[in-house]
Amino acid sequence: MTAPHTEKPPTPGLNEGERDYVNRVAEHYRDTDNMAWEHGYVIGWLMISDPVQQSAAELCETLGVTREAVDHIDKLLVPPGVLTRQELPGGEYALAMSVDVWPKTVQHSMLSLPSFHTVMRHGLDVLADEPEERCRRIANMERFFRYLGEEIPAVFDRYEPPTPLTS
Repeated sequence: MTAPHTEKPPTPGLNEGERDYVNRVAEHYRDTDNMAWEHGYVIGWLMISDPVQQSAAELCETLGVTREAVDHIDKLLVPPGVLTRQELPGGEYALAMSVDVWPKTVQHSMLSLPSFHTVMRHGLDVLADEPEERCRRIANMERFFRYLGEEIPAVFDRYEPPTPLTS
């Protein structure tokens, strides 16, 4: 069997356009996060699925992915709020992605990133008497995370949520 990172699911329940879109989402996650194709397919489909809420069994059938892949995405994206989970009878569950989840989720992640600056600052304090070559990596990281802490909040201050689409 081919490794999950190289095996594309068959997506039997998607039309050509949907398949192309879901493939592009999966390709993005594969290239940026080394995510398995089938995990990216679940994310991509939940972005455009109709109906919005899909049971784990429907996801498996529509995308041709394993239950393990759906369970993985459930465990990965429900806790931070990217997906919502609804329990269904018989031990089944359904997943859905809300309309406005990405700005909120990305903002939360991005705004917490700069706090790592304080950890790097502590590392510099711990290594204060060490040779410069030992401190260089952490000094560069501290500078980078300090910069993010100064710049990222302004990005979200300038962002304006889109107005709702009308028919």
